[in-house]
Amino acid sequence: MNDDHVSRRRLLAASLGAAAALPLAAACASPTGSPGNGNSGNEFESPNVTDAPSARNVRDFGAVGDGIADDTAAIARACAGSAGPLVLYIPAGTYRVTEWPQLSDYATVLGDGRDATTIEYDGDRPLINLRGVHRVSFARLDIYVTGTNGAAVSLSGCFRCSFDSVVLRGGHVSENYPEFAEQRGVILDENTGGTAFINCDIGNFGYGLTTSCIQNYVTSSKFASNYIGVLGTGNDHNAGLSMVNVEFVSDTDPNTTDKHVLIDGAANDWWFTNVWFEGADVAMSVGDLDRGGPAQFGLVNCKIAAITVCVDFVYCRQPYLANIQFDSDTDSPAVELRIDPRGCPEGTAVNLLSSTSSDVDPTSFPKGWNVTGRGRISGATFVGTVSTVAGSDNADLLQAQDSEGRVLSAVLANGAWLSERPDSGVILKDSANKYWRISVSTDGSLETSPLGEQRPSG
Repeated sequence: MNDDHVSRRRLLAASLGAAAALPLAAACASPTGSPGNGNSGNEFESPNVTDAPSARNVRDFGAVGDGIADDTAAIARACAGSAGPLVLYIPAGTYRVTEWPQLSDYATVLGDGRDATTIEYDGDRPLINLRGVHRVSFARLDIYVTGTNGAAVSLSGCFRCSFDSVVLRGGHVSENYPEFAEQRGVILDENTGGTAFINCDIGNFGYGLTTSCIQNYVTSSKFASNYIGVLGTGNDHNAGLSMVNVEFVSDTDPNTTDKHVLIDGAANDWWFTNVWFEGADVAMSVGDLDRGGPAQFGLVNCKIAAITVCVDFVYCRQPYLANIQFDSDTDSPAVELRIDPRGCPEGTAVNLLSSTSSDVDPTSFPKGWNVTGRGRISGATFVGTVSTVAGSDNADLLQAQDSEGRVLSAVLANGAWLSERPDSGVILKDSANKYWRISVSTDGSLETSPLGEQRPSG
């Protein structure tokens, strides 16, 4: 294994653990000149807020943002009585709160940056709890959850909400497992749809994102050191997600991350494109034999590494895999694909790359899978006329080979059929349903050998 790769993972684990263990107020102090910090200098204002005269600055309503004062009431006052769609501005600082006010359609919450504006919450319920609202937006801030059963965000029956450059952080690290095992970053339920997470970090939770609805989107984001990164649940054929350009990372301690993705029952569409996985015991576990699994599942252009199993297909209808590299996170090789033929009898795999051999073990795939690997195709069914064209070097049009690659028979470039073994000539069936093998003697005469009424197997 590459030493630089291992060192990067160890450094990542150390930095994530330190971030979760230390108060974020120390890392999110107000910049010089920010309102209310007592420093002299030019007043710091968000460039996006200066163009919005209706924006409400929480400092104007009594918020302190020093990481000590309780700013719950001040933020509630800032949100109350807005004449139009709310634009809430939270300058750099750390704001301790015990709850979050309800927001109406088209509300916008803006901070000064994902490393500058921090909301710190010590409760055991979801902090931001939106129900039945449309197009609410959050941008450029951190939400730090310290309550062992708390959650950062819950959206129920919401539509087209967005989170842009938002950090959601909990307290889970391997050393304190299972203390924060029930902590959640995001909860999506009750048919919430069209919600987007863009350039976000979701880390150190028991569950990074839990969804029981479709269809929501995550792009250009990172899930780091969650015990379960994404949970698709509900068993009601609804849970689904689309993820593009996303990282799932952790260290190699199973107490840090058990699974990056877990779909625990009947679900809808799951699509992963350009996604990187490393550090979990099992990178992806898909479906349940008793409860079902996704209706559609796609993995395209992904890198998947794990400690024990990269992808565990338990139950899934027609999974599709293309251009995927499999790797192990430790010196012991991980199982690249584990497919239960009872729940995943059919699927498609194209151009899979193994870190331990030239191709993923073909015995990993049930017979009903169509697999295109390095120069070989298995399980394919052709409908209609199949044509082969002779090359300029008179290469065979078709070949039958044994498991070692030795040619058994071939169709030559001129269309003639050739058998390379004297005991494997043409087999014919007569009108009495008996089989006969045709062979040729050393003097060129044809001979027949009876094979009985059972269809020959080889």
